[in-house]
Amino acid sequence: MVRTIVAGVIFIFMFHAAGYSGPGPGNTDYVRSVMAAAGVIYAEDMSEDEVERLEALRARPLKVNSASKSRLMESGLFSPYQVAAVIDYRSLYGDILSVAELAAVDGFGRENAVLLAPFLSFDSTAPPGRSSSGPVHVDNSITVKSAVRMQEKDTETSGRIPPQYNYGMKYEFAMNDRFQAGLACRSSYSETVSRPEATSFYVAYYGSGKLGKIILGDFNARFGQGLAMWSGFTMSGIPSQGAFSRRASGISPYRSYSGSGSHRGIAADFVAGDFVLSAFTSLVGARAWTDGGGKPEISLLPGLNLAWSGMNGQVSVTCYASSRPLNAVSSGSGDEDMPRGKFVSGCMASADVRYSVRGTELFAESALDVMQSTFAALAGCKFCPCGGLCLAVGLRYYPAGFDSDFSGALRSGSKCSNEYGTAVSGSFSSGRYVALAGRSGFGSSVIRHQGSFSLDLSHSPEPKYGTDSPSSQFKAVFSYAWQISGTLSLLWKISERLRTYGDRNRTDVRCDVKYSCGTLSSSFRIEGLRCKGLGLLSYAEAGYKNGPVYAYLRGGLFRIDNWADRIYAYERDAPGNFSVPAYYGRGFLVSAVTGLKISRWGKIYFRALYTGYPWLSPMQNRKKPGKAELKIQMVFNL
Repeated sequence: MVRTIVAGVIFIFMFHAAGYSGPGPGNTDYVRSVMAAAGVIYAEDMSEDEVERLEALRARPLKVNSASKSRLMESGLFSPYQVAAVIDYRSLYGDILSVAELAAVDGFGRENAVLLAPFLSFDSTAPPGRSSSGPVHVDNSITVKSAVRMQEKDTETSGRIPPQYNYGMKYEFAMNDRFQAGLACRSSYSETVSRPEATSFYVAYYGSGKLGKIILGDFNARFGQGLAMWSGFTMSGIPSQGAFSRRASGISPYRSYSGSGSHRGIAADFVAGDFVLSAFTSLVGARAWTDGGGKPEISLLPGLNLAWSGMNGQVSVTCYASSRPLNAVSSGSGDEDMPRGKFVSGCMASADVRYSVRGTELFAESALDVMQSTFAALAGCKFCPCGGLCLAVGLRYYPAGFDSDFSGALRSGSKCSNEYGTAVSGSFSSGRYVALAGRSGFGSSVIRHQGSFSLDLSHSPEPKYGTDSPSSQFKAVFSYAWQISGTLSLLWKISERLRTYGDRNRTDVRCDVKYSCGTLSSSFRIEGLRCKGLGLLSYAEAGYKNGPVYAYLRGGLFRIDNWADRIYAYERDAPGNFSVPAYYGRGFLVSAVTGLKISRWGKIYFRALYTGYPWLSPMQNRKKPGKAELKIQMVFNL
C-alpha cells in the first residue's frame, strides 16, 4: 500500500511540478554558495543550524549599502577585514551597486564576490558616489510545514503500524534593518499531534549610533576562533580551507526551528569607532522549562567581548562566568564537591588576534579556564604562495581539564578538550575560465580545474572514546573538480581516516558527474566506503527549472552491511529544512521535490521520499520494512 501511494504521488509531482527557480533548493549556484559560506565541500558536511541561517539570509538578503558595522559582522559572511573594507569603500566612493563592484573592493575578489551574491542586496536610493539610507520597507512572512511518515508492516509483528506526523511553524518580521522579530516551533514525529517539542524566538533592534543592536530571546554568541565561546553546532574536522579559521559574528539572532545550542536571554553590542563591546546574559536551562522538559535547573551565564577591528586586523578579549543552578543555590543543595555558598561554578577568559598583511592572514586565540586552572591555545596562518594556490597551517592545544561546554574551535573530535593537533589545508585552481551554459553576466564562468586538500593529525594524551590509554588519529581529504565544458563537470573526493583505537581505518571514495544547460540538469553519484566491510551507494538525479518552475527526481541503490560503513547522503528539501540520513542495509531510494511560487504572496513546496529494503544483509534474518515520507511547506508573504 505504501509503495502504491508513494509511486502515485511521485507520478503526480513529476507531471504537475512547479517551483521557484530563484536562489533555493532548485538552484545549483545557491547550493554552491551555501557550501562555500559554510566552508565545506559537500552538503553532507553542513549543520542544520548553518543551513537555516544561510537560508534566512537568502530569503532576506543583507543590504550591503545600508547595513551597519554590527549588522555586517553578525551575518558571518565577512571577515573583520572585509567589513572594514566595505565601510571604508562606502564612505569614499558611495554605494556598491553590483557583484562586479564588490569584487573590486579590497579583500573580496571575483570568486568570493560571486559566492556571496545570493545573500546580498545591492539596493541603492542614493545618487552615484553617495551612500543611501533607503525608505521604510516591511517584510512579513509566515512558514508552515507538515509531514507524515509511514512504514510498511513488519512480517513478524501483528497489527497495523500507524503513520507518524510532525509539523513546524515560523513567523518573521523585519522593518528595514532596524527591527526584526521571529518565532519558530516544531514537533517530532509521533502518532498524534502533540505540543511543540522545540521553540525559539527573538526580538532585535538595530541602532544607528553607539548602540549596535539589542536582542531579547534566543541568540548566538560567536567570538574569536571559538575557543572560549562559540554557540550552536559546528562540524568537526577540516573538510576544506574555508573551514580552517572561524569568522566571528559576535551577537546575532537565532532563527532555527530547534533552538539547539543557542543562548536564551538578553544581549547587546555597542559601537564606538573601531571598537565593539558585546555583552550578554543567558539563562541556561530556560529552554527546557519553556518546552516542557520537566523541572529544569536554570543557571546564569553572563559574558562580554571587547573587540577592536581595523583594515589590517582584529584583537578581542572574551570573558564569561556560569553560576550554580539557581534552585540549588536557594535550597542549599547541588554538587557535593562544590563548597557551600559558592555561586560561581565556572569562569573562562580568552584573547584572540587576527592580522592580515600582504595577503597573509595570521590568527590565534588563547583561553584560560579559571576554575580548573587550565590553559588552551590555537594558532595558524593562511597565505597564497603563488597564483592559484592558497594554504592554511594551524596548531592547537586543548588539555584534558579544559572546560569546552561552550567552545566551538577547530577540532577533530566532539569537544575542544584532551586534544593536541596540527593541520594543513589548501585550495588550488588552474586553467582558463569556462562559460557556463544558461548563464550570463559577471560570475557566469568558472575556472576549469579546482581542488582542495586537508591533513589533520591529533593526539589525545588521556583516555578517550572508551579507550584506557592515549590515542591518535589522522585524517586526509582530497577533492578535485573539473569543469569539462559549459554543461558538464566532474567532482572527485577521496578521504582516509586512521586511528589507534576502535575502527582503525576508514577509506571513502566518491565521484559526482553533473550536467546542466540552465533549464535541464542531471547528476550521478557513486560512492564506496571501506571500514569494517564495504559500503556502496549510488543515485541518479534529474531536474528541471525554468522561470517559476523547478522539479527534481532522484533514484538510487545502496548495499551497506555494517553500520560502521554507513554512508550519508544529502536530500533535497524545502528551503530552511535539512536532512542527511545515514543509509544502511540493502535497498533502494526514490524521492521527488517540487514547488510553486504563487504570484507575490507566497510559495508552496512538496517532497516525497521512499526507502525500500527488498534484500537481506548477511547478518539479517528478516527484511527491514520500507519507509515513506510526504511533506508540504507553504510560505506566505503577509
